[in-house]
Amino acid sequence: MLANHLIDYLIKYRKLTWIVIFALTLFFSYHCTKIQVDNDTFKAIPPNLEAMLDYQRLEEEFPSPYNIIFIAQFDQGSLIEKTDSIMNWSQRLSQISGITHINGLHTVQIPVRGGFLGMSSDYLIPRDESLDSEMLRTRFRENKELINLFISDDESLMGMVLALAEDADRNAVMDGVLSLTEDINQSQFITTYVASEGAVSYFIDKIMKRDFSILLPICFLVVSFLLYNVFKRKLFVVAALSVNFVALIWTFGILGLTGTSFSVVTSIIPVILFPIGVANAIHLLRTYLRLKPQNKSTSAALKQTYSELIVPCLLTSLTTSTGFFSFSLSPISWIRVFGIFTGLAVILTFLFNMILIPLFVYHDMEKPLKQSNNDAKKIRGGELWNPFISFSTKGKWRFALLPVIIIFIIVGVSKVNVETNYLSMLPADSPLRQSDDFISEHFGGTRFFSVVLNSGDKLDSKEKWSQIESMSEHISSIEGVGTVSSVLPLMRRVSMLLSDKPLSNPAIAFITGSGSLSGRQFQQFVNNWVSSDRTKARLSVTALNMPGIEALDITREIENYISSEYPDWEVFISGPAILNETMANVLIDTQISSLLLTFFPVFFCLIILFRSFRAGMFAIFPIIVSTACVYAIMGVLGVTINMVTVVVMNTCVGIGIDYSIHFLSGYLYSSSKLPFKEALREALDRKGTSIAFNTIVVGVGFLVLSFSSFPPVRDFGILVFVSMFISAAFSILFITILISLFGIKSGPLFSGGNQ
Repeated sequence: MLANHLIDYLIKYRKLTWIVIFALTLFFSYHCTKIQVDNDTFKAIPPNLEAMLDYQRLEEEFPSPYNIIFIAQFDQGSLIEKTDSIMNWSQRLSQISGITHINGLHTVQIPVRGGFLGMSSDYLIPRDESLDSEMLRTRFRENKELINLFISDDESLMGMVLALAEDADRNAVMDGVLSLTEDINQSQFITTYVASEGAVSYFIDKIMKRDFSILLPICFLVVSFLLYNVFKRKLFVVAALSVNFVALIWTFGILGLTGTSFSVVTSIIPVILFPIGVANAIHLLRTYLRLKPQNKSTSAALKQTYSELIVPCLLTSLTTSTGFFSFSLSPISWIRVFGIFTGLAVILTFLFNMILIPLFVYHDMEKPLKQSNNDAKKIRGGELWNPFISFSTKGKWRFALLPVIIIFIIVGVSKVNVETNYLSMLPADSPLRQSDDFISEHFGGTRFFSVVLNSGDKLDSKEKWSQIESMSEHISSIEGVGTVSSVLPLMRRVSMLLSDKPLSNPAIAFITGSGSLSGRQFQQFVNNWVSSDRTKARLSVTALNMPGIEALDITREIENYISSEYPDWEVFISGPAILNETMANVLIDTQISSLLLTFFPVFFCLIILFRSFRAGMFAIFPIIVSTACVYAIMGVLGVTINMVTVVVMNTCVGIGIDYSIHFLSGYLYSSSKLPFKEALREALDRKGTSIAFNTIVVGVGFLVLSFSSFPPVRDFGILVFVSMFISAAFSILFITILISLFGIKSGPLFSGGNQ
């Protein structure tokens, strides 16, 4: 009855319905223009995350901004010319909004003999006198430990570290920095390299915008071509695609209307929604084409179509959206937004399938394609499905199928790796990766974090600083550590000038004496490394961006070493590298745990809506197996789980549950009036064939994404294609086997008399 009322209303008020939907779509289209893209992982970090609390604790003691490393490679020029260039570029960079200060050769202060206490300070590059290249080179050589981060031994490389304000727009800063590097690189004798952990989101954003702007339209064209070959009707192709476009416009319009930020995870919504929306459209339109010759009018054919499919379509939409809505409880804002708006998009797709498909079909003036008696007999006779029916209902090897799949899953899952380094997601030829490799090779890495050491007392003795020196040396020896920076080089330089010893109490007093004239000379520099109460020392560690090297592994090794060898010292470690890596781990862990929890509400929805525990079990089982199988395929193929590819699991569930529900509901509907074998043949003919068409049409369309220059999107496109075929095959295969073994009865929702 609901289907009859819906069709009558839509046909009677079709003009008003078109006007309302068109007006609202324009309204939401306008608000789509207000969407703010923000791929800054820092803003998505839960405030109560332990790593975030450690970072806030670090900021209370020491300045700990995100940094951009700027390196210039000179093929010619004198030392004076090179330092002049660095100073000139520093002035231009300092004018970029968001950069708080710049450290380089021109900002380094060094100890020199003289002054009231026999020791004073001066800039490495004096500001009140001119030096020739040889005099400047002598200064560099005498203070080599203080400037290792800013100049190479052969003087061909010079660098700066740009510190960003906490509230800086990193994308805007990167635009400014890269604009300057483009100007500099116009010279044939200078090449610049820029790297930063905060820059990864900038390059990901650029690549994904470029790829999606090219590949998604191609994907839609391919799908449109394949849909036309299925329906032979342009109007039906437009109808199937319009449902998705309108649902996406409304979804992202609401996102813009609410001021919600758009992230790299949110950008996957169109990719996930497309197969789900098109699947229901294909089922509706193919069923209409089948029923049209049996009815006198379009209205009657639509009523019968919707009577048969409104419940299965509702089931698929509710279960799929429930799974995505479960992410709304995630502590990570990216995941919450992704879950809420993907669930919303699924609901909108269902509504527009119910509303727009009848409006399009009502204007279809073409006659339905006629089938010959032989063709009809061929399909009804199940020649295409006969081998499948024989195998799934009588085949002896069907019982060996599941154990083989389980063994494959166990082997494959054991090989799955999680990738927490965002930089590794960029293509090998990305400017950021090339810069990172170059800088890591010459300056020891680009991922920064701080090791804060606390002895409980003032750090005013040679014994304590000797222990800090030993800790620093051990950290430097850990695999994956590039450099370790601290106040020790300055302290050793002062000590050699005062007492001709590598480390002495007078030098320590000179450096840490914050209240004295001597302390004030280096106070700004020293405060970066020693807390204001002089009880804590900071070591700045750079980690290499190499496969298999994780900052969190390095931190654990540091903590274990200090707790074992120096139990009287307290240590805590934090910084941008730790935050980014922790965020990636939490992101992936949350996704996987939420995926597991998704199966429970989906299962209960299936039981309630099918009104059968057995039907719920039959529907959910193939989805669990297919999801695990796709996970295993990732391990076998070496595809890592990252913040993009992890969404494949959700897509597998969303697509697979559609296939499972449509096929099972088709069988239940047919079994209410036909014996088992005939009901199975009819379900395979009507639902199995539609599922096959949907899998081929949308799956091939998604293969277009395999041409993306962004590796995670490329992997995503391939895995969605694979997951669609596996989900379709397992849904039909396992449900058929389970029905043949255990049987199932149709509930009142699927009984012939109530349709």
